[in-house]
Amino acid sequence: MNNFFLTKSNKSYFIFLLVCFSYSLPAFAEPGISVFMYHRFGEDKYPSTNVSEEQFYSHIDYILSNETKVIKLEDLIKDLDQNNQFDKKAVAFSVDDAYSSFYKIAWPVFRDNNIPVTLFISTDIIDKKTKGYMNWAEIKKFIDEGGSVGQHTSTHLHLPLNSVSEIKEDILNSHKSWIKNVGFIPSLFAYPYGETSIEVINILKEFNISHAFGQHSGVISSSDNRYYLPRFSLNERFGEKDRFEFAVNAYSLKIKNFLPLDMLLTKNKKPIIEFSILTNLKNSSLDCFSNPGGEWEKQELTNIKKDRVQIRLKDSYLVGRARLNCTTKIDDDWYWFGYQFLVK
Repeated sequence: MNNFFLTKSNKSYFIFLLVCFSYSLPAFAEPGISVFMYHRFGEDKYPSTNVSEEQFYSHIDYILSNETKVIKLEDLIKDLDQNNQFDKKAVAFSVDDAYSSFYKIAWPVFRDNNIPVTLFISTDIIDKKTKGYMNWAEIKKFIDEGGSVGQHTSTHLHLPLNSVSEIKEDILNSHKSWIKNVGFIPSLFAYPYGETSIEVINILKEFNISHAFGQHSGVISSSDNRYYLPRFSLNERFGEKDRFEFAVNAYSLKIKNFLPLDMLLTKNKKPIIEFSILTNLKNSSLDCFSNPGGEWEKQELTNIKKDRVQIRLKDSYLVGRARLNCTTKIDDDWYWFGYQFLVK
């Protein structure tokens, strides 16, 4: 889950962390799409993957009270395919793993308020009729009532840590289950744990999967990597109303030519990070921080070209998931870019 959040109580601390680095580039300010990801609802035994019912209701109340534009993930993908700019701020909702609490608590709220939501499902655990998860009858009813579904592999494996043959077999098994149980294979895909690599992406292409979602925070822009689209993870710690509202209203910090190319770090656990910024910063400060050595720290930015920055980490990343978050405030709006590495 993402370890960066903003609340009213720590806003001054957040501002203190700003790195004094600025320059201007002519570019269109693109509001972008904030996609949210849930897992469990009202299951307080699992705080790292759960939001309380009170938290969830506060999210929906905010969306409805502020008449926030909500779109389907399918429509988001269609706009990306057509190279449309996201010139109006919008949000989208997704849920991973098909826990029963989604079907009992959250789906009726989404359905009754005409709020589209996509459920990413790992098929093997449904096939085994695992306690605490939806069954295929419920999933089909969810679809009949207007819900969308997406692929999430068969066994919810750590994709980059498996062989090519194992990954292909797993995805193929999920496809067989989809055909058997609902009669089609969903076009949308989300990586278990948000983990991927160049090799995994090439496998998805072989299966004619054209887009995929991760679990790193950030606002989607028209320039984002189609195979590594960000989503804001929501749980008890990072699901408070202030953090949710901040993410709803955040704009996309448009990045291109991000290095290193591979999301999987094997030999070099202290990579030199580089990227170009398309957003016009208007002389605002850019704040980037990451967790090398296991601790969140602000990172020193070097301007290597007028439109390109470099980050040299102070320490190596630890084995596991590592993250980078960059934010800036331009006029009265916050802009956010996030990235995740898997370190082997």
